[in-house]
Parts: sequence; C-alpha cells; structure tokens
Amino acid sequence: MTLKYVQIEPISRCNQRCFFCPVSTGDRGKEPLPQARLERIIAQLKGRNIEMVAISGFTEPSHDPDLVVKIEALRAAGLAVHIFTNGSNLRPALVDRLLALGVERFVVNLSTLDEQEYEQTRGTKDLKRVRPNLDYLVRQSAADGGSLAVEIVVIGQLDSRHANNLRAINAAYSAQATVSIMPMSEFAAEGYAVYPDRPHLDRLQGCLWQRDTEWLHINADGNAILCCRDYDAKYVLGNVDEHGFDELLDAPRMQQWRRWVEGSEEAPADFICRDCLGALRPDHQGFLKAFYCNRCELPQALGPENACPHCRDVGHTIDYLNEYGPTQGATEA
Repeated sequence: MTLKYVQIEPISRCNQRCFFCPVSTGDRGKEPLPQARLERIIAQLKGRNIEMVAISGFTEPSHDPDLVVKIEALRAAGLAVHIFTNGSNLRPALVDRLLALGVERFVVNLSTLDEQEYEQTRGTKDLKRVRPNLDYLVRQSAADGGSLAVEIVVIGQLDSRHANNLRAINAAYSAQATVSIMPMSEFAAEGYAVYPDRPHLDRLQGCLWQRDTEWLHINADGNAILCCRDYDAKYVLGNVDEHGFDELLDAPRMQQWRRWVEGSEEAPADFICRDCLGALRPDHQGFLKAFYCNRCELPQALGPENACPHCRDVGHTIDYLNEYGPTQGATEA
C-alpha cells in the first residue's frame, strides 16, 4: 500500500442537516480532535510522500475553535492542506489566518443561492452568513494571483432545479472560482440512499477511489476507518493513539477488507462497498452513464458545454477512465 492521501476530521459535528447526508439522521456528538492526537498523526506522516491532507469528513471545519492551530501544525510539517467546508463560519479573519498559513485549496459545498431552498434542504438559515464569507474568500483568491484554488461544488439531483441553481451560482462566482457540478452523493449505508434504484453489487473488484490502497481516514476520536463514507464507523482499523500507521494499514483486518474490496475473497452481503457507486464495475463508464447521465437534465437545460465538462464526479471520472482505465483508480477529493 502506498499512502498518498489522509483525511482528518478536526471536529465530529456538522452544524447543518442536509437531507442527503447521514448527519441529518443521527448525531455522533461534538468531539474535537485534540492537538496531542494531531501531533501523533503528523509524526506518523513524516517521511511519507503525502500528496494532500483533506480537512473534511461529516463535519464543518470552520466551527472548530482550534482549526488554525491544527492547520499551523500540518503546514509546519510541510503538508499540503485542502479544506472542505460549507462556509458558514469561514469569516474573513479566519480566511486571512488560513491563507497566511498557506492553505492551497478550499472546496465550498453550496447547493443554492435561494434562502428558502437552502433552509429546506440543509436545515439552517446559514446562507446569510455563507454568502459574505464566500464573497471575501473568492476576492482573496483573485488577489492572490492564482496560487489559491477555490472550488464551489453545486450539489443537486441533475434536474431543472439543479440547473437553475447552477445558473445563479455561475453568474455570481464563475469569474472568480471554479464552479463544479456535484451529482447528489450516495452513502454506502442503509437509509442514506437518494436514488431508490441504486444497484447492489454482487461481485466486487476494486474501489474507484482507491480508499483501500491510497487513503487513510481519521475521525476526531482517533479511529482510522476504511472509507470516508462509513459514517457509523463500522469498519475501524484501529485508533491512532494506540497504533502506528504501518500497523493499521497492514493489520490482518485491513488485509481482509482489502481482499473483500478487490474481490479476491467473498465479502459479506452487507459489506459497505456493495452499495457504493464507487465500487468498480466491469464497464464502469457505461454504468455511470446509465445511472447518472441518462437521468441528467443539465445538458439540455444549460447546453452540453456548460454541463458535462464541469461534472465533478461522474464526468471527470468517465474522462479519467477513458484515459487511464480502471486499474489506477481516481482521487475523489
């Protein structure tokens, strides 16, 4: 296994309750990642060729009161940091401090500019805070001369409402930031399905995003889990307070899970990957086109040039598979 990417959850709670996310159906409590635990994680990363640390998870990083201290420690270790956020507490003063530390990329989850729809779908009135925060962030990005990347992912169900939201967000931000289309995510757990017709996979043959071979996902409680989509932490490798990374990544349970993911050993019927759209299929491009593209209304509503090339997961993944094939996997982050 070649560890390239690490996801760190700085705090275990999100302030929003998006209907498509498991956070809306359960509460894991509010547990911050202690600084001492982060220092242990950083010590384990030294000497490894880590391409990126993702500050994300089922969480909102901007509400962690110690976020700056944590980012400072990661940057002092020479690690590239990308922050995934809904922007609700990403105030200008916080943005300035994070930019001063050299954060390379912000990915902002924004599904609509309509206040009523935002409240209905996310359970909060945060849009009034998000807009000025995002406005400031993109202005700073423009002033930065291009070294800071800001991406706005517009989540939706590929329908006319999604198209209308994309028009509005493109008009407001596409000159200053990358605006990407994000098909509504599926989570590999019962009860979180957006699409009732999502298929259950009988034969596993690998992970499109190489979660089992290139990623390590660490929750705020210190538990390292198999996949970022395991909200309930059913697949815990071990705790970073008790085990080193090599021990976690080479542990017998991880080796078995890897065999299940790759299909060399039959996985249980309820294994997390069987209900995941990132589990590789024999013709994964065809599968994605059939499952997503055939229901997508965006090319007709916006024009193909304003839809497919900007589709962050499905479109980019199809392009990747066209170029490289299924053996190398793609990076979802």
